Amino acid sequence: MAPVALFAAEGVEAQALRGALALEEVVDGPWPIHRGEVGRYPVVLIETGVGKVAAAAAVAYARARFGPAQAFWLGVAGALNPALKPLDLVLAQDAVQYDVDITAFGRSPGELATGERFIPADPVLTSRLARTATLMGLPVFLGRIASGDRFLADRAQAEEVRSIFGADAVEMEGAAALWTARRVGLPMALVRSITDQAGHDAPPAFEAFLQGAAERLAALMRRALGE
Repeated sequence: MAPVALFAAEGVEAQALRGALALEEVVDGPWPIHRGEVGRYPVVLIETGVGKVAAAAAVAYARARFGPAQAFWLGVAGALNPALKPLDLVLAQDAVQYDVDITAFGRSPGELATGERFIPADPVLTSRLARTATLMGLPVFLGRIASGDRFLADRAQAEEVRSIFGADAVEMEGAAALWTARRVGLPMALVRSITDQAGHDAPPAFEAFLQGAAERLAALMRRALGE
């Protein structure tokens, strides 16, 4: 059976997943990679590091080396939607690279040179995670995630991103991961757990909620893959 690929940028996120899913085998590679079995699925977990380039490179590498049939990008995010609270789960219907700007050539903010702007997540995998979260009694929202190569800790800028793109949460990898996954034919869902409100207090809130958010994501995947 082709494996399930899991991706997490932060070490804390990856460690929580590794422990919850008992992914004990270490695999040589350019990133920390672990694998094992969860339920009936062989699983490979890659700790990618932070940022869009790292995300895109890891997804392409995983597709070429391991040939996964499905993938999940897991991690934390800052809330743009004021209805979101710490530890809430956001499942991306789509994602946008909010810091891409070729508007000088008549393009929309966030539009890529390829003409793509809002990159959809795989609807089947997304629905599967939504059902699992609901069964677990976890607060889960479907929405749009904005990705950029900076930790957004300015509320005015955060509100501008929400106004321009209609995004519900902000992070640093998801849109690039989804774009790459679509290019290489890999179905992927993107799920984030909220740690902060993307304002001046974001860094301490991020630190305070990171572990709990990672553990919630790990519990979600353990249930989703164990079914």
